[in-house]
Amino acid sequence: MINEKEAQEIAERYIEEPKATTGTPKLKEIDNDLLIYIVPILIDDDVKGEIHIHSETGENLGGAGC
Repeated sequence: MINEKEAQEIAERYIEEPKATTGTPKLKEIDNDLLIYIVPILIDDDVKGEIHIHSETGENLGGAGC
């Protein structure tokens, strides 16, 4: 299982907005058995979106916003 720091580093690779940064990931269970990290995407300290990272594989599962 990857840790919060690794999830944050993976999410950073997918940010395309020049001023955007990643916030602190939160681990969440979905579908009763899948754990994902929800990594907030921030611009000027405001949450503008999120990237979902699989907690076992580190795969980018998509997200929302931005």
